Amino acid sequence: MSEPTLTAVICFANEGDEVERTVRGIRETCGDAVDILLIDDASDDGRDYETIADHYGCRYLENEARIGPAHSRHKGLTWAKTENVIFLDAHMRFYAQNWHQVINDVIDDDPDTLYCTRSRPLKPGGDYSGAPIGLGASVKMDRSSFGEWLKADWNIREFEGQQTSLIPCVLGGCYAVRRDFILGFDGYRGLHRYGGEEPLISAKAWMTGGSCKLINGVEIGHIYRGGKPAPWSDPVRFSHFNKLTTAYILMDNEGFSEAVSLLRKEEGAEAALDVFKSRRTFVDKAKSGFKKNQKRPFQYFLDLNAAFLRQEDITA
Repeated sequence: MSEPTLTAVICFANEGDEVERTVRGIRETCGDAVDILLIDDASDDGRDYETIADHYGCRYLENEARIGPAHSRHKGLTWAKTENVIFLDAHMRFYAQNWHQVINDVIDDDPDTLYCTRSRPLKPGGDYSGAPIGLGASVKMDRSSFGEWLKADWNIREFEGQQTSLIPCVLGGCYAVRRDFILGFDGYRGLHRYGGEEPLISAKAWMTGGSCKLINGVEIGHIYRGGKPAPWSDPVRFSHFNKLTTAYILMDNEGFSEAVSLLRKEEGAEAALDVFKSRRTFVDKAKSGFKKNQKRPFQYFLDLNAAFLRQEDITA
């Protein structure tokens, strides 16, 4: 058996049969070339996920308490044994043999980049929903509401004749990266529980001198929740906290103050601000870690995001 060349980090909570379907799909299309790391975020649905991991030759880690995808993925990075890592949700489908080779090739060609694949939207059960294929994202900067501001927004505009294409933001529950690159900008550090992961890591990738790209040659199916809540408690409070934390890490004091003012107009603002106060030490560490490696201002990211929305070519 050859050594794996890619680690798939799959974080989940209470995903039921989809965990097995996802790992089986990886084994059927990539064999043993992908080291699968299952991180069970304190599931309490009574499923025996460890036995599934053993059956498919996966490594298994179970969190004692639920901590959310950001913390879990960071654990996955520290556990990864390969240079290249792909973060996957636990409700995915795979359509091409040896898609991992394409992932490794593009990362090796440009390791200072955060990647996502084409995302095929699926209905529960795994059939194609008929909705447009997701091709990365931009970031909404509309300040009409805190909920819509700084939110990843799907791109469905096709790119012609390119193996990879520059995009402002990754999206789709499938993010591939060179391990040292994402650890170099502290990855998801600062976030808590659930929400807002993509804008933070995408802006960090750009602002530390790298970029974000869509891999045009790989399409992976994703069963989207369709408005159903994520399996993390009180998601609105923590999604607001994560967005405020993103503003604090990336922006100057004026930009952060504007974010606080926008948040205060929302129901549940004080609960999110209380979380921010309680976690201020962790957030400060996340900001200082990012600042050590920052090479570009936040305005750089805003400008390329605006250019992309105008359907102009963007450059790294």
